[in-house]
Amino acid sequence: MTGGGSGGHITPLLSLAHALKKAAPGNRVIYIGQQGEQLATHLEKRFEVFDEAHYIPAGKFRRYHGESVLAHLVDFRTITMNARDLFRTLSGIGYARKLLKKIRPDVVFCKGGFVGVPVGIAAYLQKIPLVTHDSDTVPGLANRIVGRFAQFHATGMPARFYKYPEGSVKYVGIPLDERIKPVTPSLQAHYKKQLKIPSSSLVVLVGGAGMGSRDINNSILTIAPELIKQFSKLHIIHIAGQAHEIDVAKKYRAVLRAQSQKVRVLGFTPDFYRYTGAADLVISRAGATTIAELGAQKKALIAIPAPHLTGGHQLKNAEELEKHQAALVIPNDATADELLGVVANLLEHATSRRRLAEKLGKLAKTDAADELARILTKVASK
Repeated sequence: MTGGGSGGHITPLLSLAHALKKAAPGNRVIYIGQQGEQLATHLEKRFEVFDEAHYIPAGKFRRYHGESVLAHLVDFRTITMNARDLFRTLSGIGYARKLLKKIRPDVVFCKGGFVGVPVGIAAYLQKIPLVTHDSDTVPGLANRIVGRFAQFHATGMPARFYKYPEGSVKYVGIPLDERIKPVTPSLQAHYKKQLKIPSSSLVVLVGGAGMGSRDINNSILTIAPELIKQFSKLHIIHIAGQAHEIDVAKKYRAVLRAQSQKVRVLGFTPDFYRYTGAADLVISRAGATTIAELGAQKKALIAIPAPHLTGGHQLKNAEELEKHQAALVIPNDATADELLGVVANLLEHATSRRRLAEKLGKLAKTDAADELARILTKVASK
């Protein structure tokens, strides 16, 4: 199986690997990643589920949602990097062909990430069955390239979003960290105790995706003083991104002074599920994996989709949430007063939070890893 080195790709692969081992303990599950990728320290132990790991060259094609054709044509730096990475991808195809001849897999699974391009093409050239999986409503470029060779397309969102051949798409959901489960009041209290947060507190968790979000960080910093003033039991957990952690913590101390003790700033955490589990309300980007995790936990969500990401996939993820009234969606350019009004209203009304949580929970597909394991086993046995 292939996937990028980010947690967004690796975590579903880990869950799927465990499901494949559970389905048939004799299964050999091999990971192929991109040369030069660095595995996060917290994943090293869990990564041992793979029987082997290999790394090959691969390139990235850079493009930006909302840019005009003219902007693309005059962006010489991006053009140069794309040309360089094209040669890396061509080289990767050669490496992948040699590797697949050695491994002799029964099926190749591509989760996305640009390493999937050389591996997927090599699988096609060697007539090895290929299965892809897309988390977001908009398939990534890598899967769009190799998807034409795939026998089966598993998806994280309903099949109507995808333009793959009819009959080849199966909506399975997104494989999740096996530690994630529905959060009952007693489990939420347990998480709060683990995190040393008062059991009677009202907890808002802020997360801007894996790398953090400067826009979300600044918006929450702006409204935090008023929120703390309005809600005396409020505690804020702010996952700011490792590049922003120190700056965000410093700004909280400046704007909240003594009240800054009610805020916990993290750059990153491998136990995201524990912090979301303790939360009464989550404010986050609209990444598909985060949405799936919060749905499995049944959490009230304010989604702020990133408008600049390629294909506008977070915007479309957010549209699906709005359609089912499963989250409140706020545009990235919302004013501080607009955001404050929405957050304060939800903190004031527990019934509204429960309604959002239940509707998001109804969208969750918690058996995605097992379903994908069944699909791969079936394709491999043909």
